[in-house]
Amino acid sequence: MAHTKEESLITLWGPISSFYSGKARAYLIKKGLRFCDLNPSHPRYVAEVVPRIGHFALPVVEFSDGSLIQDSTEIILHFEGQGLAPALIPETPLQNAVAWVLGCFGSEAMWKLGLHYRWTYLEQHRKFIEDAFGRPLSLARTWAGRQADALPLMAQFAGKLTELGVNESTIPGMEVGYEVLLDRMNEHFFHFPYLMGSLPTLADFGFIAPFFAHLSRDPYPSNHMKLRAPNVFRWTERMLEQGFADAEFPDLMPEFLPGDVVPETTVAVLEVLFQEFSAEFIAMMASFNGWCAAHPHAPAGTVIQAPNEAGTTHPSTSWIEFDVRGVRHRRRDSVDIVYHLQRVYDVIDALDVEARAGFDAIIARTGGRELMALRPSKRIAYAAFRYVVA
Repeated sequence: MAHTKEESLITLWGPISSFYSGKARAYLIKKGLRFCDLNPSHPRYVAEVVPRIGHFALPVVEFSDGSLIQDSTEIILHFEGQGLAPALIPETPLQNAVAWVLGCFGSEAMWKLGLHYRWTYLEQHRKFIEDAFGRPLSLARTWAGRQADALPLMAQFAGKLTELGVNESTIPGMEVGYEVLLDRMNEHFFHFPYLMGSLPTLADFGFIAPFFAHLSRDPYPSNHMKLRAPNVFRWTERMLEQGFADAEFPDLMPEFLPGDVVPETTVAVLEVLFQEFSAEFIAMMASFNGWCAAHPHAPAGTVIQAPNEAGTTHPSTSWIEFDVRGVRHRRRDSVDIVYHLQRVYDVIDALDVEARAGFDAIIARTGGRELMALRPSKRIAYAAFRYVVA
């Protein structure tokens, strides 16, 4: 594969234990792009990268000219826009739309599950997590020094469980839903190497975010995944390997399925996602539209977040409530989830009549009609590393 000079001079700021850095890293590997890893412990991160972004954020791609891209989806879209083959966003409309929906669920809805299994079960794997945070964050050469440098950020992330509504009443249902998802994905990866067939797509890169750094690498959930869904664990390994073909699937060429076909096992995965996360996403959209109603004259460029909220990659405007499996959940909303849903809606709205009919048929079968019918009252833009009114 040919590479431009720019592509050979990529720096990825993103530790191995970072949720969204795993998404960007898997994409760069699968795309065959040359890059080097740097961790936030490097002096340049605090001195040069953070001031330009305005807050601590990972992953960040930096080019040799100093330009930056922050946000894993933005990174993928940038390189896909360069025209390097093969395209890892399906070009056929139905596969494209389904890949966007899956990718949104994977990278946005699953963040809560990833944090739950890391922090709720911290005592089952504390030393590993302390090491996973200390190594990329600290330049100390003693274990005590690394621990001391890691603990503040560990406490910050552990504290997010309350903001995400993870508690004694919600955890049992969350874990049941996760196990149903694992079972469906395990069946799919028995037949196919990737979520849409024989090439990785936005769907795979969305799901590798939670499934690598948290669910397949942290010891407690990793052991659970290996024993319950070994095909899913094997997929997490495959996503960090160069190339597309896999010796376990010698009869499958690395190409998208002909005829714009979506595998039935993929549809089965999609069904679980709508069952487990539709209510949460619907509440997210209602909350954002409520913010829009309260700020009807907000000009373009208005930052969307709660008053006095510090700069963050996951801004919020208020608390939301919703029910899953008969249990009430209460959590902070998430502007970035609405932004990623907006991307999905844009893809759906661009479908031609035939593809839209096929998409609507899948959505009707999987229980996604209500969520897919929603739209944000105002468009969101991602500008200067902040979510703003477009």
